[in-house]
Amino acid sequence: MSDASPCRMGIITTHPVQYNAPWFRLLNEDPRIELHVFYTWHDGSQEIFDEGFGKKVRWDLPLTSGYSYSTHPPNKKISIRTFWNMDSPSLQPAIEDFHPDVILVIGWNFRSHYRCLRGLRSDTQVWFRGDSTLLGSRSGWREVARKQVLKHVYSRVDRVLSVGTNNREYFLHHGLAPDRITFAPHAIDNKRFADVVNDNIAAQERAAMGIPQDAVLVSFIGKMDSNKAPGDLLAAFKKARQYRDDLWLLLVGDGPLRPSLEREIGKTPLIFQLPFQNQARMPVVYRFGDVTCLPSRSETWGLCINESFASGRTVISSDTVGGAIDLITPKTGRVFPAGNVEKLTEILCSLPCRETLLKQGKTCSRFIADWSFDQITKAILDNAPRSNCTEKH
Repeated sequence: MSDASPCRMGIITTHPVQYNAPWFRLLNEDPRIELHVFYTWHDGSQEIFDEGFGKKVRWDLPLTSGYSYSTHPPNKKISIRTFWNMDSPSLQPAIEDFHPDVILVIGWNFRSHYRCLRGLRSDTQVWFRGDSTLLGSRSGWREVARKQVLKHVYSRVDRVLSVGTNNREYFLHHGLAPDRITFAPHAIDNKRFADVVNDNIAAQERAAMGIPQDAVLVSFIGKMDSNKAPGDLLAAFKKARQYRDDLWLLLVGDGPLRPSLEREIGKTPLIFQLPFQNQARMPVVYRFGDVTCLPSRSETWGLCINESFASGRTVISSDTVGGAIDLITPKTGRVFPAGNVEKLTEILCSLPCRETLLKQGKTCSRFIADWSFDQITKAILDNAPRSNCTEKH
């Protein structure tokens, strides 16, 4: 294999994100791949408008270094993405100039991405990565019509990269044969989150907030919107607090629900709020709490679970978080029916002491080590065709 030319791989995605850039770099470092990333929303600036937070965000980690990329934004500057306005006229000519053996499309529901799924050269393999699930699907004619549309979309795809069990079931449901589905797990930078240097920093800052050392602190970390449902956790916490006095709550993030949550919380001394925290701070922020809660009404995966586990924290998740089926076991956390405040209250009331939770967190940290960027790159390398092009240099 060392004598073969590298596979020329293009990746189409909207903008740089911290969950993709590391495995882009790993692919680029491998001599079997010649990589180029095509960004279809990113215009080269250091800031991007985050639709969930409702504001511009400047990530504090390097996201575009270590691999080759180009930007192909729509003609008109947009903040909210739709299928029709995400149209990049320079994208397909740039792909043709690159002459890829494989194009990996991340997300199909943008016009320019869809065109690439349907309109590339016949000798270019088309791969796809998305994390959709069937959780929350409804019956009826709309669902039947949607299924037919998606079967049509995926009919041109040679291979899909599945992030987990629920995502695999989704692809099977929409006509993909099992041998066209390759497991390439959702992952985060486990090493960065597991760095024990963050333990002392978090302990000092937690003490400075006035949280008792033996208190059980439950954390919500994410966008403050109706889908993430931080209000469900707040309601459950208030009920559980009537039965145990060692329970505290931390809400971290921004979003449309933040003002109403602040009004409801008032000056309650047992509840802390922190605004949006950038990526470099997250390994510390997860360690403030002893257990992280994801009460989401719908979430395709829930990378917060990965980050919590890598930080040594156990998780309470709703059953409509796509990754819960793969990541949450009796040893790593608890699952409750989405929207069921009473069941969430029961779980909060039954949480063990802080010392036991932290021991469970060590189990979580060991468990998540196998869900890594290395696993993603291995899945790609094991299935990548070899090129007839010149050697990478």
